[in-house]
Amino acid sequence: MPTLETAAVPTLMLEQSRIIRAPRERVYEAWTKPEILKQWFGPTHFVCPNASLDVREGGSYSIDVKPLSEANSPHGMATAAGTYTKVVPNELLQFTWDPTWNPGEVSLVTVTFADARGGTQINIRHELVTSEQSRD
Repeated sequence: MPTLETAAVPTLMLEQSRIIRAPRERVYEAWTKPEILKQWFGPTHFVCPNASLDVREGGSYSIDVKPLSEANSPHGMATAAGTYTKVVPNELLQFTWDPTWNPGEVSLVTVTFADARGGTQINIRHELVTSEQSRD
C-alpha cells in the first residue's frame, strides 16, 4: 500500500549556478538596483524597459520585459511581479514569482550569492512551478 510520501506529486523546479566575474556586492546590486537590472534582465532578444524593486522582506517588485523587435511598441509587454520573502544583503534574495504570461502560477525563486575563485557564484532555484512547459 503506498504511503503519502510515495503518492505525493513531485514538485517541478529549475536550478542553475554560474560564476560571475565580479565581486559579490556588485552581483547583488545587479539584482537589487533597477537601473542595473534593466540592463541585463530577460531572455535573449528581449529588453527590460521597467523595473520597480522594493528590496526588503515584504517589499514588492515588478519587472517588465518585451521583445527587442517591439522595443518601441506598447504591445507585447509581459510582467513578472511578486513579494520578497527573505532578504540577506549580498547573500540571499527570495521572492514569489507571478508572471502575466502564466496567470495563476505563483512560484518561488531563491538566489544565493557566494564568493568564488575569480568572482561570485550565483545559484538560482525556481520552485513550485506548476508545469514542465512553465519550467522550460
